[in-house]
Amino acid sequence: MKRKAGLILTLLLSVFVFVACSSDETSENSQDEKKIIYALPDEPETLDPTLNVYSRSSVVMQNLFRGLYTIGPEGVPVPSLAAETIVDETGTKYTFKIHEDAKWSDGEPVTAHDFEYSWKRVLNPDVASGAAFDLYYLKNGLAYNEGKVSADEVGVKAVDEHTLEVELENPTPYFLNLLCATSYYPVRQDVVEGEEEWTKSPDTYLVTGPFTLVEKKAKEKYVLKKNPNYLNADNVKIDTLEIVFIEAPEAELAAYMNGEIDVSDNLSAEAMAQYKDSPEYTVSPRIGTYYFDINVTKEPFDDPQVRKAFGISINRQQIIENVMQSTEKPAYGFVPYGMPHGVQTDQEYRDVVGNLFEEDAEEAKRLLAEAGYPNGEGLPEIELLTMASQTDKDIAQAIQSMWKENLGVEVSIRTMESKVYWDELSNGNFMIARDGWTGDYLDPMTNLTLFESVNTADDTRWVNEEYDALLQENREILDQQKRMDNYAKAEKILMDEMSVIPLYFYEDSFLVKPHVKGVLKNYIGHTYFEYADVE
Repeated sequence: MKRKAGLILTLLLSVFVFVACSSDETSENSQDEKKIIYALPDEPETLDPTLNVYSRSSVVMQNLFRGLYTIGPEGVPVPSLAAETIVDETGTKYTFKIHEDAKWSDGEPVTAHDFEYSWKRVLNPDVASGAAFDLYYLKNGLAYNEGKVSADEVGVKAVDEHTLEVELENPTPYFLNLLCATSYYPVRQDVVEGEEEWTKSPDTYLVTGPFTLVEKKAKEKYVLKKNPNYLNADNVKIDTLEIVFIEAPEAELAAYMNGEIDVSDNLSAEAMAQYKDSPEYTVSPRIGTYYFDINVTKEPFDDPQVRKAFGISINRQQIIENVMQSTEKPAYGFVPYGMPHGVQTDQEYRDVVGNLFEEDAEEAKRLLAEAGYPNGEGLPEIELLTMASQTDKDIAQAIQSMWKENLGVEVSIRTMESKVYWDELSNGNFMIARDGWTGDYLDPMTNLTLFESVNTADDTRWVNEEYDALLQENREILDQQKRMDNYAKAEKILMDEMSVIPLYFYEDSFLVKPHVKGVLKNYIGHTYFEYADVE
């Protein structure tokens, strides 16, 4: 990290949004139970933190698990299960002392061995975790994942029950932020490797965080209860967190208006119009981007001119205003707003670097013609793959219309449910596909690393050696000016090649009932209930 762990804090913005509403309204919950009902569009894709790369899954697990560090109420990493952190003068060697009172939800102690096992499990090539790249920062992390060295050579070792030694490949200014991600959470070996699949039942699902999973009804709800064995349990005020699954934003709005849920963050255009000027509405930046992957192995998208033509012939602001009826910002680069610049710290990276392309229907036509497809003539059948939510379908239809009008291209739309959608991308069964990513820490690496060749085999299939080299150099240097310059160069390459089409930068808009206080949203988009209360 840095010379001392505290130095990272100076690079971070306090970007948590703390919802602290007050009202004379009394809670609808019973007097002997403090309960909050929260809605998600669907079940989490996984409940195994060592396999997780999904935002929705992260929201759930951020309330069930804690690792060495967590993002605190002020928006910066704070110790959680780590009682002490020691960093050597090189910034590459860490010693963590595990809190002696840290326990699993069954009362067994959390040990340094749990962390060593978990981190190596993420990197284990036989496990094939999509989150493995999060741990390439560890010494020999990538080499182990590629089968070039043994697990014993990875830079994480439990010295004793309460001492964890970590060695990094290079000084990493945002390492404490990384420790807040689900991929760095502990899982327990005896449970994970037990006879039953440990995430399938609350009976076998052991956690380390504020709440435990006590009920799991597929497609309906998860019920979480306060974890009495959590290290900070005395400060957890609510007894029950019920997470219900409501796919359609319109149905979620009805549930919120009827008092069936207390917190809603899948807002429809109607919800925005009705609540955006009320004290129940809150909006905060989120370091993520809604975009479309382009499979560069599929003709005609093996030609960057074709990809660029499709990317610059979309009217993003029109989609945001007329289709989504929201307040997000159009994306003319990939790194989102909310990301601080490493040198000009009073400004955001996006404002310093600026837009990296412009929308231009005439230029798009020219590029398409130059590639050999004037007015779309000669193109093979183009298919756009998207998810089954109404918003995703509306966006896809708007883009379909724009490509028809601006390029003369006929595009078909295929929709899939999220449970099978990501498998289709991983298998390469798409030409253009809806995607989205929210970063894990406040450095542009968290967004740009997605398109290093080591990470693109299950989406764009794009490879660019110069891009890879720029990001690799940024892992090896601490010169912030050089790092920011490298990020700008890499992002420019990505946008010139346009293996992805960014559409808009995420914002988190959500509603909270007046009797609920202390709900937190962080810059990653996770909703925390550890500090919540019911009036």
